[in-house]
Amino acid sequence: QNLTTTIDDFRNFYKPNKKSVVTTLEHVVEKALSIVEKSLEVQGTKLILDAQSKKEIKLFENEMMQVILNILKNAQDNFEDKKIKNPEIKITIKENSIIICDNGGGIPDDKIEKIFDPYFSTKDEKNGTGLGLYMSKIIVEEHHNGKFSVKNKNEIVGTGVGACFIIELLEE
Repeated sequence: QNLTTTIDDFRNFYKPNKKSVVTTLEHVVEKALSIVEKSLEVQGTKLILDAQSKKEIKLFENEMMQVILNILKNAQDNFEDKKIKNPEIKITIKENSIIICDNGGGIPDDKIEKIFDPYFSTKDEKNGTGLGLYMSKIIVEEHHNGKFSVKNKNEIVGTGVGACFIIELLEE
């Protein structure tokens, strides 16, 4: 069923008549987590959800789920590739934003500027197409009039080595 939804989402990606819903960011994150939580658990990844807001917001729910799933899957792949001990992902939900941070070592300076470019991937050729973050950026910025960015964790919290993806949705 989840794969069918994903295929439908991909088919509907460029349709101009999509229907938005009013929901909370926490609800969207929880729906995304319901898909990958077991896989992360099996890998030994500690998941922390810090929902600081129950504010309702208008968005394309399935598209936003795809963005979250993409970030989580990338973190999971990175943990595996780098053999990170005690992998951890923290998701913080504030008023109009979702911040997803990991402890996977961060993104090298020479790659962080290119991370949203189409066909750019930090993964092996067989594992990455370089389209996930590019499409996520389109979903957040063009479909939701928001802002999607990434920073290494030490730039945000001053400690730790990992990446933080920041989704900011602007009020209509």
